[in-house]
Amino acid sequence: MYFIAYNAARWMICKAAGTSGADPMRISFKGALQELRNWEGQLNHPRTTQQDKRKLIAELYRGIALKTVPLRPNRKEPRCLKRRPKPYQLLTEHRSTMKETKHRSKYRVKAA
Repeated sequence: MYFIAYNAARWMICKAAGTSGADPMRISFKGALQELRNWEGQLNHPRTTQQDKRKLIAELYRGIALKTVPLRPNRKEPRCLKRRPKPYQLLTEHRSTMKETKHRSKYRVKAA
């Protein structure tokens, strides 16, 4: 289901980029979803005619095309762990009742 929603959003972005002449890879995915959420109440209103829906969809595409991401040429986004593993067990109980357990030398308490 997620792939269907993702592909529908990407299709909308490509359609908006085609009508405005923008690069589809520079249009923000998150911005497109926010724009769609803002317009869905008006698009799904029962009194909206087909002609009004076409106008609203054209406005939606214009709004999506305006949500661009700035070009960042030398940006690097490495994937790595944010926290280093620590040699202590997790604190899962209150400090006064917590007792250290032996886990095959996995957790070691340092001398104070």
